[in-house]
Amino acid sequence: MHLLEFLTLTRGELLSKNWLKLGITKMGSPERYDHISWIGSSKKQEIEKNKKKNTQEFIVEEKLQSNMKNTKFYIDERNQRVLTGFCIKKDYVCLERINRRFVNILDGLELHVGIFNSMEQKEIVQFIYDLQNRGRKNELGDHTYSEPKKWMRGKGRVTIQFGCCYNYAEKNGIPLGILRNVIADPIPNLFKIMIKRLITSHILPINCVPDSCIINIYEPGDCIPPHIDSHDFVRPFYIVSFLSECNIMFGHKLKIVGSSEFIGSASIPLPVGSVLVLNGNGADLAKHCIPAVSCKRISVTFRKMDKAKRPFNFKLDSDLQI
Repeated sequence: MHLLEFLTLTRGELLSKNWLKLGITKMGSPERYDHISWIGSSKKQEIEKNKKKNTQEFIVEEKLQSNMKNTKFYIDERNQRVLTGFCIKKDYVCLERINRRFVNILDGLELHVGIFNSMEQKEIVQFIYDLQNRGRKNELGDHTYSEPKKWMRGKGRVTIQFGCCYNYAEKNGIPLGILRNVIADPIPNLFKIMIKRLITSHILPINCVPDSCIINIYEPGDCIPPHIDSHDFVRPFYIVSFLSECNIMFGHKLKIVGSSEFIGSASIPLPVGSVLVLNGNGADLAKHCIPAVSCKRISVTFRKMDKAKRPFNFKLDSDLQI
């Protein structure tokens, strides 16, 4: 099919040709572990009758400046609310010209909204603040806590790593990648509960249970520059957002236009309590970045290490074996 034919298809034709997939994410069983339940809400209402299952909402955004002229750009957000206590799943499409072909650089990307409620978010954030205080007192393991000095805008966000420690800056002869000679602090129980929530919510497949996580604590002005996550970690991986909404930007070629400012093909808002799944082209073909945030923000990213890249003497956590 030619691109022009594809772009002129009606929504019904797109569906009939199976171009679009619609996903519904369901919360898990009403089990409880500590203070966070494994479901987001105890109340469930009946499915709205006569509501079409394949509801779609196309958001067409303006093309970027001349440097993005080869991007046939639109984002397709497929949302469906089913029950109170169920979440919304969004998939995305953004076509960008790569090697003379238009490719959906966001293929494999999913956003699940409403996974953690406000009370759960508050508990998780407070726990992270407690970890930060412990890190400042040197009560966490070597390389677990990092709080660089801010020497310019966007530089110096706090990171806390569990399961493994990743070296983000090559220096003193130590290459980028997982530090194989470092035994990191284990994943705390509260984060294990979060992982189990993702499993019972049918977001996280049981054959890809994370064995590491990294916390990013952003102050206003902090950012993450364009990058593709290391293949020391297998796909997919999962970003959970807290405190404030921010945008994550994607593009095959992201452009730096200023301190902590970037231009790309697609910008997607990450609501608080949501989970972004990065997989497929969205993880391997497109770079992603977080432009300078306007408010304080926290993210928790769960990843599974490549077995060949795990730290020496690494031991699997029995609580996460399913």
